[in-house]
Amino acid sequence: MKNRRSRSFKKELIYSFLTIGLTSIILLGIFQYFQLSSLIEDNQDSQTKVTEFLEDNIEGYMEQHGRIIETMSTSIAPLLENNQPDKVEEKLRDIKHNYPGFVNLYVGDKDGKSLVFYPRSYTDGATREHLDFSDRSYYKELLETNEQVISHVFHGRGGTDTLLVAIVSPIFGSDGKMEGYILGAIDLNALENYVSTRITGEASYAVLLDQDNNVIVHPDVNTRTEMVNLTNSKTVQKITDQENQSMNSLTIKDEGKEKEFITYAKIRELGWTVWIANPSTLINKPLRSATKTILWFIPITALVVVLASVFLTNRLGRTIRNLLDTIKRYTTSYKTNLPVELAERIQGPQEMTDLLTHFNDMMSEIEENRVELMELNSELEARVHERTSNLERRNAELQAVNQLITPVSSKMDLPHFIQLCLNSIKQSVPFNVHIWFREIAVTCEKIYSDNSLQQYLKTNVHGTNHHMEPIVLDGLPSGYLIVDLQDEQTIKPKEQAFLQTFSRSLAIMLQNKLLFERYRNKHAELDAVLESMSEGVMLLNNDHEVEYVNEFFLNVIDGDGTNVPLGRLSDVLDRINVLFEITGEELASFFNGEASELKLENKTKSGNTDFYMLHKFSVVSDEKKIGEGLLIRDITKEEEIDTLKNNLISLTSHEFKTPITNIRGSVETLLREDVEWEQDFQHELLEGVHEDIERIQHLVDDWMDISKIESGSMYIERNMVRADHVIEKSIELVPITLKEGATLTFHNKAEDYLFFYADKTRVQQVLVNLFTNALRYNDHPRKQIHITLEKKEKYLTIAVSDNGIGISKEHLQKIFNRFYQVDVTATRRSGGTGLGLSICEGIMEAHEGKIEVDSKPGEGSTFTLYFPIREGS
Repeated sequence: MKNRRSRSFKKELIYSFLTIGLTSIILLGIFQYFQLSSLIEDNQDSQTKVTEFLEDNIEGYMEQHGRIIETMSTSIAPLLENNQPDKVEEKLRDIKHNYPGFVNLYVGDKDGKSLVFYPRSYTDGATREHLDFSDRSYYKELLETNEQVISHVFHGRGGTDTLLVAIVSPIFGSDGKMEGYILGAIDLNALENYVSTRITGEASYAVLLDQDNNVIVHPDVNTRTEMVNLTNSKTVQKITDQENQSMNSLTIKDEGKEKEFITYAKIRELGWTVWIANPSTLINKPLRSATKTILWFIPITALVVVLASVFLTNRLGRTIRNLLDTIKRYTTSYKTNLPVELAERIQGPQEMTDLLTHFNDMMSEIEENRVELMELNSELEARVHERTSNLERRNAELQAVNQLITPVSSKMDLPHFIQLCLNSIKQSVPFNVHIWFREIAVTCEKIYSDNSLQQYLKTNVHGTNHHMEPIVLDGLPSGYLIVDLQDEQTIKPKEQAFLQTFSRSLAIMLQNKLLFERYRNKHAELDAVLESMSEGVMLLNNDHEVEYVNEFFLNVIDGDGTNVPLGRLSDVLDRINVLFEITGEELASFFNGEASELKLENKTKSGNTDFYMLHKFSVVSDEKKIGEGLLIRDITKEEEIDTLKNNLISLTSHEFKTPITNIRGSVETLLREDVEWEQDFQHELLEGVHEDIERIQHLVDDWMDISKIESGSMYIERNMVRADHVIEKSIELVPITLKEGATLTFHNKAEDYLFFYADKTRVQQVLVNLFTNALRYNDHPRKQIHITLEKKEKYLTIAVSDNGIGISKEHLQKIFNRFYQVDVTATRRSGGTGLGLSICEGIMEAHEGKIEVDSKPGEGSTFTLYFPIREGS
């Protein structure tokens, strides 16, 4: 491939001048183009703002007229009720006078018939009254919505025959029902004049369409008589296509029209569409004119620049050619070592002569400097080589020490950590290096434990000599770096300095490692203590951000399992407000320091109530508060104990008081010396005393049973018993007074006699308790109890069903609680203690069985006992 021939200096200058001139013109043209484009965009933005302004004005115009119609509907209502049409007409006349935008107004009844017109006469002078407008779409929409309606464009009748837009508001009577309506017909010519006054520009025009795309304002449409729908026009279709987009402008060419730039807006409250159109040719005219000017200016400028550059380059080229001839002669003489005759001047400017003189001086200096540079270069190469060797060795040592900076948080134990450090310097040290540290000896290959320093040196260091560097921790040597020197090996001062640096660095790393291990162990201990606490703990910093929270606290705060993140104190307060029944004042009082503790109650989904006590404390370090903590305790058991204690006191005071009072009264009666009682009366009193003592004994037995159940010491003497005999005996043990008027039916569904291991006495105690409850809590005139015995899989079941008062769902889970009474009034009436079912449950659990209940209020209850059947029973 041939080399391209270089252009002459003359051509280069001409091309340069031409390039500069044309580039300037083109850049100026581009700048002018963008300036005009920006002006066009500003005009388009201005048109968009005018459209938005027009939208606001039209909406305000209609809103103002709609408001006066709605206001007048309220004031006309009492006039219609009082049949005062003259005053109604006076009201309409005031509206027409103050708001000339209405062409006419009328008031109609609820059936769509006009009552009062204003003005009364047609545009042709004729008067009309009592017209039926019930076929109008605005009337039908008014009946459906009972709210103000703005109609689409329609032909008027009854007051005018021109096109109208109606504003209709309902008139409500004193009973709140629609009694009629008031209608104001908007004058479209007045609206068109209102719109046209807000449009500027010679060729600009505005278009306004109603919700059905009927023309309200259009320069080409006579809106007085001509009703035109533009749904199928290109402009409306294009606007509809862009309805869900952010654009509010378009350029379009309709049939028979030039291309136009349109900005539009949707009046959302009315459903109307408004746009302003401008011919595109008028908008782009300045840009086209500027482009033509630039295109004519470019060739004229090019011609002028070429002529000027030819003149200038001819003059400058002669001078440069003379200078080049002189330099060529000088170069030839320099190469042949011949003397050079240098002219003092050359033809051309003085600067060219000065340039030649300086060039001669420069060549002399270059030759002198070249010789000196060669000498300096040789010396510099030797120094660089020596310095490079030193830097490479130093870099290797620094890399080895740098590798010691391993993360002390590593899970690696201490011996392997030391071995890792040794391996990091293996390439930098040409010796066998050992580390002995606190009875542990480490090499690059092995780890030795339980070795004293003397013992290790004797058994594992085999060189003719060795060098030791201490590893100092807390000012005392805790280990040594041992260099095992073989035959003729010596340590140079630089190598010794490196070993000393390494031992000090290793000491620092070991110190950090030991401190970290100690900190990690302490942290793990503290973590274990906090996580195993039976109280919840949360720690917050001074910015009320959560730093730590244990599992107990999380389980309480996130009791509903929503896994809400707890990043700040505000999150905790939100959860407390959601979970617990507490007021904002109580919460604010606690966190503001006015209360030392806060009691929280949480009702669970099962219907139980959990109680917690929340405490707050400050976290202080070095006499400076670094945060605060929250401690939450579960005090549900304590609350239950308090409740049980109160129930026990209440029960004792009530259940013991009655029999003791009876006994005391009977004894005091028998001890009276002034009266001689008959034998039958004395016997009757003593029987009452005996019954009251049995009642007290029964209460004591119940409390003893509960105590045994709670302590787990209830003794069950199991024997093989026959199930049907136990049931029949239990029926006999029910007091006769309770069985009066009741029917107890035993259904034995077992195929054969059923035997099971149980404490007969305790089983009878359970059954008698169930029979007694079924009879006591039964208001049916014919009390019935059905006892069913059957075998279900591995269980013997006894079901006791009654037709009593039943138990509601919210009480079913609580009836086996101690002292729990479903109906306090019924319980007191029957002398219940609230311990019976709890004792029954404890006896069943002692038999490794269970008791279940199914009940509906008003239909009765069924208690089912499950006794496990052992193999061979």
